[in-house]
Amino acid sequence: MYRSVTSVAKSFYRLSCVMPSVRLAQLLGRLTPSMCAAVMDWLGHGGADFNTLIDNDLTFGATCALAAMKTYIDLRRQGVHINAIRYETLIARPLETCEQLMQECGLPVTLAHDIVSGMHVDSQRNTNISRAALGQFRDPKVTPEMTESLNKLAAKFGLPLVNEDCFLEGTFS
Repeated sequence: MYRSVTSVAKSFYRLSCVMPSVRLAQLLGRLTPSMCAAVMDWLGHGGADFNTLIDNDLTFGATCALAAMKTYIDLRRQGVHINAIRYETLIARPLETCEQLMQECGLPVTLAHDIVSGMHVDSQRNTNISRAALGQFRDPKVTPEMTESLNKLAAKFGLPLVNEDCFLEGTFS
């Protein structure tokens, strides 16, 4: 599953407000690009590709989103039969998307109703990363400079610009 890069970046920012490890990764990445590469390597995304300076509050989250998207595209190019779901499509048409996913996986389509019901429950409730807890923090203002920086990062990896709708090849529609 992938999502708008800017939306992921904002979520990571809110997450950094309550999780010291995420905040630390962001701060280290502001010191030197090699620190960001080390974090991305630790996350399993081939850190050398992500030797990037974290230059604003959105860069680390955007880098994580772009790394996942790049991995997906690389796997498809290597011939791995893999498909993606776009988060925005799942939210707009949850039942249809889940039915399509169940069919693709060879599972009973009737499971889609249970999945959609489960989507309404906060799986992190009663934790410091629940929807309510993270909802207390405001998203950083997205400036034109931030968008330009994130677009340069996306272009570096051959991915769609962050201020455009993103539909990767092989995405369930």
